[in-house]
Amino acid sequence: MIQLATNHDRDTSHPTALETRDLRWIATAFESAQAQRLRKGEEIRALVKNRGVNGAWAPGDVDTILARIRAGASPVPFAAVGEAYRRHWEEERDLLRQLSERISHHPAWPWLGRVRGIGPSLAARLLGRLDIDRAPTPSSFWSYCGLATVAAEVYRCAHCGYELSLPSGRAVRAGHRVPATGQPCAGTLAAVGEGPRRVAQPRPSRGESAPYDREAKKLCYLIGISFVRQGSAYRLYYQEQRARLDAAKPDWIPRRRHLTALRMTEKLFLAHLWLVWREQLGLPITAPYTDARDDAAPTPRPWAMVDA
Repeated sequence: MIQLATNHDRDTSHPTALETRDLRWIATAFESAQAQRLRKGEEIRALVKNRGVNGAWAPGDVDTILARIRAGASPVPFAAVGEAYRRHWEEERDLLRQLSERISHHPAWPWLGRVRGIGPSLAARLLGRLDIDRAPTPSSFWSYCGLATVAAEVYRCAHCGYELSLPSGRAVRAGHRVPATGQPCAGTLAAVGEGPRRVAQPRPSRGESAPYDREAKKLCYLIGISFVRQGSAYRLYYQEQRARLDAAKPDWIPRRRHLTALRMTEKLFLAHLWLVWREQLGLPITAPYTDARDDAAPTPRPWAMVDA
């Protein structure tokens, strides 16, 4: 049973703070072990492609080789490289076990563990990067994960009607294509003064540092894709937003409508995570908890999005 916290001014000695910090360390170690294992796997793939294993293996057999190494085959193919691959694999599995054990004690896990499409590994890796004490509103999570919106300028071509929204200060590209046909247009894009507009936070330009956590943004994207594939309540929410965008934004390319609906789904998930986490700790919650869009339907509540 989760013990609700009543002291809002908790210090770093609070058990929850220590557990979150440990989870972050283990998640970081897991990511490192996984990355090293994948690198060694690519080395083995290159070796098989170039010369095989004593002439016994073809390039298409790489997955079989890696599976044998993970299963403890002896002797290990490619000796030192194969041994390193197995060592990183075993370390990765051990860290995953630790993640699963640690996350079961996390305040948000009674809810998060019932959300279809996000398992212990993905959940722990995200939770290890979030700090609920530094997130007074759901938008704090969005911004940290690179899902916030920024002010934008609108440009339109008088010749073909093509419209483009760019973050303020970004240069307009030289050419564009005619909507629907994909043919190059001879017209030019000119600024349109139609009031403020906002767009997704862009990637930083070369040489710029990101104002958000790149790894957290990647994890949110992976979670969103998993939701779409798993057939969960979040998939239904994605489909609703995609249908709304298909009707309201027919001039957008399908990928843009997909990414926008996906980002909205990720933001809803983060808002739900924020709410459940703070409720379990007895922390203040922003009210009213609703979607700010004028055309929005009532926002679904967190516990309506989980499996029974």
